[in-house]
Amino acid sequence: MSDLFISYQSADPLAHSFQLQLQKWADKDWEFPSVSFHEQEPRIKFQTRAAGAVRRQLRKEIKQAHQLLVIVSRQTWQSEWTDWEIATAYEADKQVLAAKVDSTNISPLGLLTAKPVWIDPFDPVALIQRKF
Repeated sequence: MSDLFISYQSADPLAHSFQLQLQKWADKDWEFPSVSFHEQEPRIKFQTRAAGAVRRQLRKEIKQAHQLLVIVSRQTWQSEWTDWEIATAYEADKQVLAAKVDSTNISPLGLLTAKPVWIDPFDPVALIQRKF
């Protein structure tokens, strides 16, 4: 179980770099929340039969985590998986956090409903202070 479930796009160099930084902070600082990561665009398409098993596993991980952090990348706004993760976290009454690694990135529609707390992706204290 992790404190912070993180949705990110590894294909985006900035998001991947931020993911590595988050892992480094988690490994280095005992006050930093424990983290788990999920690729916003997995190899399995959202609307396929095989996606059911992936959704069940992700739902379990999201429900066990305290918070969901969505790293908003260039393609995040097009990800059905990301909107589903946000909706799942919101329905489970989990705090939704969001961070843009580039201010020009478009937010996914799911964030409008979830009313996330926007954080500075380059400030580890922002996540330490939000730890449950």
